[in-house]
Amino acid sequence: MGGGNAQKTAMARQKAQEKAAKIKKGGTSQLKQNAKAHSYICNICRTAFLCTTNEQMLRDHVAAKHDKSTFEVCFPGYGKA
Repeated sequence: MGGGNAQKTAMARQKAQEKAAKIKKGGTSQLKQNAKAHSYICNICRTAFLCTTNEQMLRDHVAAKHDKSTFEVCFPGYGKA
């Protein structure tokens, strides 16, 4: 048979404490990892591209959005890392 209200309350309190300890310890947020993954940023419109984006996709962005600019102006750090 199931436990009483006291047992349920104790389990809920224990889970809440474990969750709070995990958050205090560093948590499980991936915001920092996601920010690192966006390594190419267009200098004109500040659009972020993933590090797995190839050069042709970046050139397509320049051609479609910034036709009066050059690839080197939009992505000056590309290929230098």
